[in-house]
Amino acid sequence: MTQQKDIDGIDPVRPDVSARRIGEGSISVDEAPLNRLVIVVAIAAFGGIFIDGYILGVIGGAVGPAAAELELSALGQGLIAASALIGIFISGLFFGRIADRYGRKRVFFWNLVGFVLVSLAQLFVVGTWDLVAMRLLLGLLIGVEYAVGTALLAEFTPRRHRSVLLGSIAAFWFIGFISAFVVAHLSSPDSWRLLLASSALPAFVVLIVRMALPESPRWLQAQGRTEEAQAIISAHYGPQYALPPVPAEVVKTRLRDFFAENDTRTIVYSGLFWFCQVGPLFAIFTFIVPVLDDLGLNNGFSTDLLMNGLQLLGAGVGLWLLWLLPRRTFVNWTFALMVVLLVFLGGWTELPPLVTLMVFGAFVLIITASNSIQYVYPPEMFVTRFRSTGVGYAAAFSRVGAAGATYLFPVTLDHLGVSSTLLIAAIFPLIGFIASIFWAPETKYSALDA
Repeated sequence: MTQQKDIDGIDPVRPDVSARRIGEGSISVDEAPLNRLVIVVAIAAFGGIFIDGYILGVIGGAVGPAAAELELSALGQGLIAASALIGIFISGLFFGRIADRYGRKRVFFWNLVGFVLVSLAQLFVVGTWDLVAMRLLLGLLIGVEYAVGTALLAEFTPRRHRSVLLGSIAAFWFIGFISAFVVAHLSSPDSWRLLLASSALPAFVVLIVRMALPESPRWLQAQGRTEEAQAIISAHYGPQYALPPVPAEVVKTRLRDFFAENDTRTIVYSGLFWFCQVGPLFAIFTFIVPVLDDLGLNNGFSTDLLMNGLQLLGAGVGLWLLWLLPRRTFVNWTFALMVVLLVFLGGWTELPPLVTLMVFGAFVLIITASNSIQYVYPPEMFVTRFRSTGVGYAAAFSRVGAAGATYLFPVTLDHLGVSSTLLIAAIFPLIGFIASIFWAPETKYSALDA
């Protein structure tokens, strides 16, 4: 029986020959330990996703006071809540391609400049469409983070640390999301504009960190600029390390090459699984207060604090599951559990409050844990010259579900009630489960450019 090899031809049974040799005296950078540069790149990516979570979370605390002042209807509130998600959809389709064509570094830097400026511009909104426009612009910028940030971190991170570092992105998203909740709780309702603009502060801090980043060596290599790529590797990882060879060096690629050279099922699934995870997540957590009210669970700040604590715990559980499980097993089981829990909550309405709280808490834990794979899976599905395009496409596709669910959620709550709304929400993970059974690839033990 042939011994199964680990990624990059690594033999797990014979560690003395586990490092791929790239010429005399050189070791694949995939086998390098963590170093200062990888940590700085991780901080830059974590900071960006923290801002994303903060911006998408802070609207939950601002939409109520804004609705009262601007006299918004339920549809108006849904549009404001969904506008950032619509922006992510548009951005993911275009900026991932730009990063693949012109490089990661410049897009990654100027995106943060945009965060600072647009965040501050929210101080001056005076009507519904002003606020929608600002949130749409912020969504465009968030889409860049999804497309470029995850690709950049994947390309700098040695393979043994990829699951942990990329999986940690989701934890920082929830930390940002929860931080927005805390800031909103401490803020006066009259200062909702200042609350929205507060995202400028963390954006400015992360902007400073990103000034120190070099270009991705893997991207340079994919563009045929191998000497520049090797210079960065030698300077930051050590002269004994080199990039693994790629099947071919391509200086320029066209968008149609992305669809021609990647399997259609992989392209569709990379966005579909994400779509099915974030649809119920954004809808339920954006309107968590009326959901908890209708379930008879809203006891004010203590309940909100419990829900946010479960989100943090779920992010930790998700990180552990990423390390423990194959990718297919992860998505299959988390989707199945979400279906069961949502159907239980929607189908049984006369449960004791304690039972309802336990089931809803389990749902919060599982859906939060499931989101950890969103920043790991798509970057592993595409090679370097298509990675940002693929991740951007997946993020864009996912936000169709998130925006649609968030926009319609308050309407279904008003007309159908929470039980029927939760049953409708169960359709998302059900589709994700079926798609994962047939289409989910196994990428955990694959090289980035295999």
